[in-house]
Amino acid sequence: MILMAALVRLRPRTLGIIGVAIIALHNAVVPWLINHVPLGEFWKILYIGFFNGPVNGTPLIVLYSIIPWIGVMAAGYAFGTVLTMEPARRNRICLRLGLGATALFLVLRALNLYGDPRPWSATGPMPALLSFLNTTKYPASLSFLLMTLGPAIALIPLLDPARGRVARWLAVFGRVPFFYYVLHIPLIHALALVVSKIRTGSLDPWLFTNHPMANPPAPEGYTWSLGLLFLVWAIAVVMLYFPCRWYADLKARRNNWWLKYI
Repeated sequence: MILMAALVRLRPRTLGIIGVAIIALHNAVVPWLINHVPLGEFWKILYIGFFNGPVNGTPLIVLYSIIPWIGVMAAGYAFGTVLTMEPARRNRICLRLGLGATALFLVLRALNLYGDPRPWSATGPMPALLSFLNTTKYPASLSFLLMTLGPAIALIPLLDPARGRVARWLAVFGRVPFFYYVLHIPLIHALALVVSKIRTGSLDPWLFTNHPMANPPAPEGYTWSLGLLFLVWAIAVVMLYFPCRWYADLKARRNNWWLKYI
């Protein structure tokens, strides 16, 4: 976000080209740079991040590396110009971009041509479909971004005319996404404590280990069923709706400078 504060001074078209280039090329270019440019631990901040431990033994652990997320943000900022177009043109562009990105993901992933450091396999411990979809998020590979952003963009023309109670309910989250993000992590942890207390009669110490970076394997018998997981997810979303609606209304009524940052 700090880098974007400088990059937004560029023309949106230029910013979009830079963003798309980073998204498309980083899987090939950055690994080569890591082997040839001696930045040492700084590569953890720029690209490697997440499961590769603290930077120089400090408490600093990088969750979201700068590359390629700065490319995603740059491309998204430029994409904003598409969303301001008249509806018919906007919907045509969104549909073509979204379906094109999804099709490119299917081709690249099916043939293991390029786009992810981990090729998928029809054999192994993971079912073929899950292996196919198991793309790399840290750092986000081209395949991961095509797989997630492509369908989302393609859905814009379909969701644009949506009206009614459900549409208004969902729009609340879209108005305050960062506020939702900040709240959902402690809420999920609190709900996990409640589930642990109900299921086992105690708060499992495993829930207080170093999540998500270095937590040990879950205790035997602790793992939730998929049904319970979806139930708790639904409860969390419903609970977050009310503070998000309050905050969205607050942002609509007031013009405090700090409100635009959350």
